[in-house]
Amino acid sequence: MTDLLTIATSGVKAYRLALEAVADNVANASTPGHVRRTTTLSPASISTGNGPLELDPIGGNGVRITGIQRAADLLRADTVRRGEADVASLSATARWLQTLESSLSGPASIGKPMGDLFGALSDLASDPTSPAARTTFLARAETLADRFNASSANLDRIRADIGREADTETRTLNGLTQSLASLNAQLRRSSAGSGAAAVLADERDRLLGQMAGLIRFDVRFDARGMANVRVPDAGGPLLLEGDRAQSVRLVPGAGGGFDLRVGPQGADTPATLTGGSLNGLSLAAKLLDQAQLRLDGIADRLAEDMNRVHAEGVDLNGADGGALFATTIFAIQPLRANGGDARLSAVVADGTSPGPMVLSFDGTAYTLAREDLSASVAGPLPLTLDGLVVDGEGAAANGDRFNLVPRKGAAGIALRPISSEDIATAPRWLADAGPSNTGQATAEVRIGAASVPPATGPFAVTSMADGTLELRDSLGTLLANGAPGDWLDGDGFAVRIAGTPDAGDSFAIERNSAGNGGNAIALALFRLQESGGTSGTYADAHDRMITGVSVPLSETRTREDAARGNRDAAAEAYHEASGVDLNSEAAEMLRLQQAYQANARIIQTARETFDAILAAAQ
Repeated sequence: MTDLLTIATSGVKAYRLALEAVADNVANASTPGHVRRTTTLSPASISTGNGPLELDPIGGNGVRITGIQRAADLLRADTVRRGEADVASLSATARWLQTLESSLSGPASIGKPMGDLFGALSDLASDPTSPAARTTFLARAETLADRFNASSANLDRIRADIGREADTETRTLNGLTQSLASLNAQLRRSSAGSGAAAVLADERDRLLGQMAGLIRFDVRFDARGMANVRVPDAGGPLLLEGDRAQSVRLVPGAGGGFDLRVGPQGADTPATLTGGSLNGLSLAAKLLDQAQLRLDGIADRLAEDMNRVHAEGVDLNGADGGALFATTIFAIQPLRANGGDARLSAVVADGTSPGPMVLSFDGTAYTLAREDLSASVAGPLPLTLDGLVVDGEGAAANGDRFNLVPRKGAAGIALRPISSEDIATAPRWLADAGPSNTGQATAEVRIGAASVPPATGPFAVTSMADGTLELRDSLGTLLANGAPGDWLDGDGFAVRIAGTPDAGDSFAIERNSAGNGGNAIALALFRLQESGGTSGTYADAHDRMITGVSVPLSETRTREDAARGNRDAAAEAYHEASGVDLNSEAAEMLRLQQAYQANARIIQTARETFDAILAAAQ
């Protein structure tokens, strides 16, 4: 009789726990990360020892639960994580490339103001003395410089935003790694095959899934289910082992983007970024740096070309043309601890290229010094050092400091403070063929070095009987000689006779005069629009800058769509193997309920039989 009760009691206990596992599956059928539980039943033996889940029945055989298993497919789970890492990487790259493309194209593009500038140059070449044409040209040049500055500032903001997101993602990754280390410690203390171990394993897989969205890694599980993680694969540095987690950090990469370091600073190990949002952010940062280089290249080339051509001309006052664009501006960065309200300005003198500076105030005077402190000046504002003039208004507090950082390229281009009369549209030197020339030759003049002592103009080039050319000043002094096609250096100019001059042909070279309405320099500036070179025209360079972003963006979107499809297919396959099917659970619940009821009926029958025996004995 007692054997009957013991067997039935063991059955009730075992099937109750099995029903609880089914109920847990049904209740969490829609819970993300829940893996279907199954129970294993085995015959109970006569024993006095305690099992991991329940007491072994004493005094007879029966049934008992030997473990609760998770229907987890480790291979499919790893495939899902790798798919998630790919999607997160491509999604982050595409998102920031879209932002980058918007900042360089459309209304923010430099294409329209550059076209407007050359349109103004066309009008100026048509009427070089027109005040309206000159004023319009300066306005268009200033607008283009401002657009370069704004585009560079936009890229700086995007770069800072990418950096902040990368920093946030890195902190999140470190937090997840620490949480996983704590979970490993709990798994070590839990009983293998217990319900508690199954719950911990679900949480472990959830944390690994979140980590996969940040970085690609290789994970191995020990006998207790503890995760050991290496980045990015089994040959990479150890990120997590048991309850010991390493921290990660990002540093600027030598080729742009970010490099990943694992371990404490000073004793860290480099790791490769190959997936996850951190990899996507790094790729976006690299492409942003490339776009910045192209933008800076266009700005530098434009300033250099226009300054060179403009310097070859003469303005309405007869003065030599100077630079149109400045190529360096200084960003003034006050320290956060500053207590004053001083507002500073910094101007770079023509022909100088100062380096980084530091301005400080000691309560009495300012000190302007090079960043390396190799030179300095002190006193009241304005102060000048290496061609940098610093002025300001407002009052600084004792101890206030300002970093003065030179910005070049697109950030540093600016229209110089010139008036409309300072625009040099006419050539500085004029070359006229003699009226009696019989040969087929033309003269070309360019800016050259001034002679010491100076020669006396005007100058003349004469073709000699032996076919050579002689350049002399008005006093007959021989300055240079050579053959047709050679550059002959004069005083402040160089001349080249192209073609075939006849003996006795001559060319007069003289300095242009004030108020000359010539347009040769304006035309030369306009023709820069179609000038080529290794980088093509300005339009070509601009198109390459845009396609350098738009083409990778299109490719990334295509790859992202494919990666999403692969990940979703892998997730579906994993769910089929590890997810909860309510129909199957209903059938299992019905079977277990019947078994539970059968054992309960045995107990009831045993009690009734026992009561009948007792009643018969009375």
